[in-house]
Formats: sequence, C-alpha cells, structure tokens
Amino acid sequence: MLALNRIAGTLVLPALLLLQPASAQQQEAQAATPSVTVSGKRQAADASEFLAARSRVLGRKYASSCNFMSAYNPNEDDIVLNYMRDFNLRADGANPIASAGAPGPEVLRDSSPYGDAESGAYNTMPGTGAPAETAAVDPMAPAVKCSGADRAFAAGRNYIARKDKTLDQAIAAYEKGDYKEAMAKFRENYNKLGYDISALMIGKMTLQGLGTPADTTQAVTWLRKVTDARFSPSDRMKFDPRDPSAMSERAEAAMLLAKLHLAGAGVRKDARAAREFYELAADAGYVPATSMLGLGYLSGFAGERNPSKAVKYLKEAAEAGYVPAMYQLGRAYYTGEDGVTKDLKLAGAWFAAAAKQGHAGAQYAAGRMYDLGESVAPDQQRAIAFYKDAAVKGVPAAQNALATYFYTGEIVEKNPATARKLFNAAAMGGQRDAMFNLAVMTSTGEGGPKDLSMAYVWYSLAQASGHPNAGAALKEVAPRLSKEDLAKADAILKPAARTALTK
Repeated sequence: MLALNRIAGTLVLPALLLLQPASAQQQEAQAATPSVTVSGKRQAADASEFLAARSRVLGRKYASSCNFMSAYNPNEDDIVLNYMRDFNLRADGANPIASAGAPGPEVLRDSSPYGDAESGAYNTMPGTGAPAETAAVDPMAPAVKCSGADRAFAAGRNYIARKDKTLDQAIAAYEKGDYKEAMAKFRENYNKLGYDISALMIGKMTLQGLGTPADTTQAVTWLRKVTDARFSPSDRMKFDPRDPSAMSERAEAAMLLAKLHLAGAGVRKDARAAREFYELAADAGYVPATSMLGLGYLSGFAGERNPSKAVKYLKEAAEAGYVPAMYQLGRAYYTGEDGVTKDLKLAGAWFAAAAKQGHAGAQYAAGRMYDLGESVAPDQQRAIAFYKDAAVKGVPAAQNALATYFYTGEIVEKNPATARKLFNAAAMGGQRDAMFNLAVMTSTGEGGPKDLSMAYVWYSLAQASGHPNAGAALKEVAPRLSKEDLAKADAILKPAARTALTK
C-alpha cells in the first residue's frame, strides 16, 4: 500500500528541515501574518550618470580640495544638480531654485576654470574678493574651496574627457572580439583619464588571458586600482531588483577579488580577505553582497558566527528587494537555527514576499506552511496553488506534494497517471519520498505499466536515501522478480564500468 508523505523534509537549500505537522493547539492560536516592507522597487540609473566627465560642468571629486575641503553648499548636492539638469535649469548662481541671497553651485568651465575673463566675472578666492588668478597666495596651497592646482587639474581632465574617444573604441573592439586592440585602448584610456571601467576591464581581461597573457597577480593589481579609488557615499550604485546582477565597476571588482580569495586562485586563500571585499561591494551598493554577508554570519564564514549581524544584513538586502535574501531570511526565522530566534509568523511573511516575486523555494515553503497550518489557518487550496508554481519550476519536494493530492483525490480530481508522472519527476530530482511512492505505483501498475524491476530500482534508491520503509518493501518485492527482472535492475543500479576503446 502506498504510504504517502506529502510534506517533504526539505526547503530546497542546504539543510534538511524535518518538520512535524502543526498541533491542534498551534492551529487554534492562529494570528494574522505580519507584513514586511520591501522598498527596493527603484528605477534603473539614468544613463547620463554613467560617465560624469561627459558633462561640461567639472566633477568636483576629481580635484581633492574641491571635493573634500569646500564648505558645504546644499545647492551642490547631487539631488539638486540632477533636478536642475532634468528641468533644464541654470546650474549657476542665478538658478531660479536658489533661495534669495544664497549662493548657487560653483560651476567650473574647462575653458575658463578661474572665471570668464571677457565678461569680467571671476571666481574669487574665498575671503579675498580678488580674482583667483591674481590672488596673492601660493597657487599650489589648498584653499577653503578649490586651489589653483585643483582647478587646473580638473579643467584639463574634463577637457580631455570631452574629446577622448578611447573608451568608445575599446568597447567597440572588445565587442568585435579584437581583444588585443581593446586592451591597448583600455590602457590608453586609463592612462589619460583613470576611468574605473577601463581598470576593471584590464583586470578582467588579464585574468582571462584576453589580449594579453593570463596573469592573476597583474589582474589583482588592476582590480585593486578600482576598489582603492576615491569613493564617497554619493557614489553608491542604485540597486535595481529587476536586474540584480547589474554591478558598478567598484562592486564588480570587489566581487571578483572576493571570489579569488575564497578559491585561492592565484592569491592566498583567505576567507577573511574575501569577507572584506564582500563588505566593500556591499558598501558600494551591491545588495547581493549584503545578502552574502548575512549568510556568512549565519554559517560562521571566516570564523565568525553572529546571528544579529546575519539578520541585519539579510533584512537590509530583503527590504531592498533582493528576492533570495527574502527567502533566506524566512528560512532563518523558520528554522530558528544558528542562534536566530524562531518566528513562524515572520518566516511566513518573508516566504510570501519571496513567493510573490516567483522564488521557487519560497513558493514551496509558503505552500507547506498553508498545508500544515503553521502560523496561518490551514488552507489546502492555497497550498496546492503554491505547490503547483514551485513544481512547474522543478522543485522536487513540491512535485511530490502535488502528486499526493492527485493520488488521493483531495481538493483536486483523482488522477493516478498525473500523480505517477509527478512522483517520477520528483524522484529523478532525488526526493526520497517520491522514490518510494513511485516504486509502490510501479510495482502495482497504478497510473502506468507494471514493472517489478523498476520498482526494485526505486525502492533501492529510496533505501540508499534513508527512507525508513524502503528496506521492508525491498524484502517484499525481491522474491517476485525473475532472473531477467533482477538482471535489468542490476544493470541500472550497478552499470558496468566503461572501458576506453583502443585500436
């Protein structure tokens, strides 16, 4: 007789979670599932922000004292400058959104970084009232705002950037597969302008041996140029949950360096160094790295297990809209392992949030909670809907659970053929209950042809996977096999070793 086990013991990721159905007392204490806040539905970054140097207004971050020694001017915040750009407002002291009497953003033109000599409008050195060019001060000394050297450097760099075509040429050559030319142009661009994207591409190409001999040491040097470049909070990338693999140059370089140190590929294997690079990628705004840190602190990555940090990082990533973090956070609350306080209501809320975004593991987990009535009222209709979504995506435990409904005829119309197909799909995915259930149906001919040899195979595989009833079933079916049946089963379970053909 088929001994069904609808609720499999996995949540489709590393650990087995053997769970018992909710007790009547638990079901009586149901409460509304709490909601979770996901605020990560952002628009993709404006393409015009890709290279600030395309603007004729000089980027202050390329001149040290302009960027770090200036007095604070709220009109120079990125959000204000972007607002003025989007609405075609003037980005100078006469801008219409500046409050009366308040200075507008300082605009440095690469053709006249010290001011407009023809009109007599000069940028004065703060506190002197004199034109910057004629101020009786050391031109190399940093001022409260910008030194003469800073202005000259920023102006020259911006002028080169506006006219330079080496980056476009490098990308075009790379896309054509002319890696030698691409490497030369990326190097030329970096030497001229120091663009992070060029250093990143040189590092990646050197790592892969494209256009240059593969050299991990040199690749790491170039990647470190990106991660060690000047960075401020305003440079954080904008994470888009719809495109979670998109990375800024800084984040991508950090992720590559983390992987190299994890694997010890060409560098010293060092989990702590890897974690530091994940932290750098997370600081750069790459949310999947934040999720990785959360998982790391759950498992004791790099020798440190910290449940509070784990939950903090996972929650940060989940609230930013990163779906795998939603699932992992739900799983952490569900199991109550690794020092995280068990909370089925929060687990269900995060599973539901991830399931809504199409995460297959979360769909199975949410269905399971409705099937068992964990933290919610039992609802087999909703459970079946979640199981179906996960089963279509190939989750073996969901396929097994859905098959049991078709086998018993609960909620859905009884259909042994469909049940057997689903058990077979789940069994092929390594689900041990499905292996046992498929063996029973195959031995009796339910939902398909009777085949004792295949029943013997599936019972054997179920036993090897730890199914508690498979051993007894094997003893019952073995005497019924003919020599031919047994030979067929052995050929599947113990295939002959392949020998190399020699001439």
